[in-house]
Amino acid sequence: MRKLLLLTICYVFIGRVYAQELIRIPMTDRMQDDKIRRSLAILPVYQFTSPEIEPFSFFGIDEKKKGEQKPLTISKMPDMTGMRDTGYTYIYFSGANNDINQGYCLTLIGNFKRSRKTVYFFVDRNNNLDFTDDGIPDSLSYRQDSVVIRLPNLVNNQAEHQLKLTRIEYGQHYSYKKLLTEHFKKHSGNKKFVNINYCYREQRLNTLGGKYITATDSFKLALKDMNNDGIFNESCMDMVYIGGVHDLITTEDMAWVLPELDDIYFEWNKKRYRVKNIEPSGKYIEIQQVENAVLSKQLEVGKKIPKFSFINLQNQKEEIKDYKKKPVYLFFWDEATISDEDTMYLRKIHQELAEEVSVITMNHGDVPRNVRKYQYYNGISWPMAFSSYQIGKLFYIETLNVGLLTEKRLKLRNDQISPKDVYQLFQATK
Repeated sequence: MRKLLLLTICYVFIGRVYAQELIRIPMTDRMQDDKIRRSLAILPVYQFTSPEIEPFSFFGIDEKKKGEQKPLTISKMPDMTGMRDTGYTYIYFSGANNDINQGYCLTLIGNFKRSRKTVYFFVDRNNNLDFTDDGIPDSLSYRQDSVVIRLPNLVNNQAEHQLKLTRIEYGQHYSYKKLLTEHFKKHSGNKKFVNINYCYREQRLNTLGGKYITATDSFKLALKDMNNDGIFNESCMDMVYIGGVHDLITTEDMAWVLPELDDIYFEWNKKRYRVKNIEPSGKYIEIQQVENAVLSKQLEVGKKIPKFSFINLQNQKEEIKDYKKKPVYLFFWDEATISDEDTMYLRKIHQELAEEVSVITMNHGDVPRNVRKYQYYNGISWPMAFSSYQIGKLFYIETLNVGLLTEKRLKLRNDQISPKDVYQLFQATK
């Protein structure tokens, strides 16, 4: 068994020494959570006409309410020799706030019109309105559909925010693009909005993730930089997530980073962990398993299991309450992890013990078409159905394979029992 042991801290309690393992998980991957994946946020582009530019804070504000706030004035322009069709936009980044400008970095765009010319993004990364001290521009050739822009935090040079800009597709979503055009033209004030096809879809890559995999356990941790400054451990601003290695990160399952990291706990596969450290730039997170912890994420033996409906292999909807007349064995599995032993005993339970117990195998995570192929080519006769994200949450399915056995009336008898153990249990009582 491979053992991950990076650092050991010893505590002394009333003459006894307890060694607790600190687990460091590198957070090396920029991951897409559910909101980033679905996001259709548009980065609007405006025609550049003068070094004096209306600040982003004026967006959507009526002319009469803008008060005495002065426009932003570019002090030094970048070298844009040979470029044409200059536009500009604002990129949200709170890691470069100063007295001149806050929240949004002004960005000039050379060759913003769609052509064979390379598009150049001159981002005022330090928000000082001087475009000569920001390094080389980001570029997007006519062959490319997207570009990732990296913005370093001005206080912590190890920290970095990233965002992905993707071209708007020609010839699609006419009604949606018409609505966007009307919206931006109506709220642009004195700015001249360009054609929607010259704008970009914006995805803020503000989620960092890493995986913890051992011989006995596996899960994915993620950190979300909610205020987009490249720092991932700010209390009440950033969030932390735990989920399956192959699961899509869901923001509804995230928890806030608390002022005291020791107050952040999570449970996985019947273990409880405490967060001990989050490296500010998100490079790693350190956690510690809590010994003899009282778990909250588990079903209670002797109580009824949650009510739920499911879709069987024949695309028919069923209710678990219809199985309450005798014991039920629910087995959550996927094709990658189910063993020959499990398959053998599931078959024996179905063929030899059908009068004593109902067996329902819930596939969790595979493509339905592949599940049907698996059933056909392996000659499986026992009932098969499809689990889902919602069903998985009801039963705290965090690893596979998992078996739950109920008594009559769907009262939980055992929440972690293998097909072999179920078979031997009922054989012994025949």
